[in-house]
Formats: sequence, C-alpha cells, structure tokens
Amino acid sequence: MLYDNYSRQMYSICLRYCHDKASAADALQEGFIKVYRYINTFKNTGNLYSWIKVIIVRSCLDQIKKEKANFSLDIDHLSIAEHNYELDLNFDDYTYKKILKILDTIPPGYKLVFSMHVLDEMSHTEIASILGITESTSRTQLYKARKLIKKNMLNYSIVHTNVVYD
Repeated sequence: MLYDNYSRQMYSICLRYCHDKASAADALQEGFIKVYRYINTFKNTGNLYSWIKVIIVRSCLDQIKKEKANFSLDIDHLSIAEHNYELDLNFDDYTYKKILKILDTIPPGYKLVFSMHVLDEMSHTEIASILGITESTSRTQLYKARKLIKKNMLNYSIVHTNVVYD
C-alpha cells in the first residue's frame, strides 16, 4: 500500500536525477527497500511523503555514484554567453514533461544541483555536504544551470512556435 501510494511521485523524482529510466527504476527500488527497512524509525511528528522523498533522493545519489556517472562538477569548461534580452515566455505552455526535456539538455552536474536546490528545496550547505563540494560551487552551478535553462527554454519556445527572429 505504501508503494502504491508513493511510487509514481518518487519515480518522477528518480527520473530527474538519474540519466535513464533503468537507473531511475533501480534507484526507486533501492529507495523503497530502505523505506521498508527503516519505517520503524519514522516518527509521526513529520510528513511521511517528505521522509520518503529524502530517502529516494539519497538513493538516486547513491545510484549515480554507483554507476560512476559521467558528470563533472568542474563547471569552468562551459562558457555561457551573456544575453541582453528579456525572456518573454508563457510558462503555461510548459508541461512537466516539457520541463524535464529541457532539464535533460543541461549537463548532468548542473541538473543535479538544480534539482536538489530548486525542486527538492535543499540548501547549498546540504548540497555541498552530500556532493562533497563547496557551497560556492553549488551556488555557481545553480546560477549557470538557471542561465542554460532560460536559454534552452527560449530556444524551445522559438522552435515550437515557428517564429523567426532577426
């Protein structure tokens, strides 16, 4: 019953972190094994969803480490051009699937920090501790991830509306 109630939401989280569906499924399975193993430590003072989510996110990170994913936390190799335009995007046009596709266009390290901070509401201190990086590296990756996402959203918007800009 626990799996039936939470697996779809948790699998969605796994898809954000893992590089493919098989890895996401493995992380989900390992996460729920941990949930079942440690359910007796859950105190009813908190939110069960949040408790499970933390375990699932950590399982995703373990999965990434186990597979020795090809992402790098060295962010200086990517140059992002400065743009002097205002993004005029209608966010109502973006479904969850479209947003995930755009997230998949950024380097895995950026995606990881972005997901942890923005989507899973972790602090830079938590991210730094979990990933073994400095807080400033976490902040820099988040900044650059946001710039790339904005750029890719604009490109997505241009391509999918067939508007030509000079």
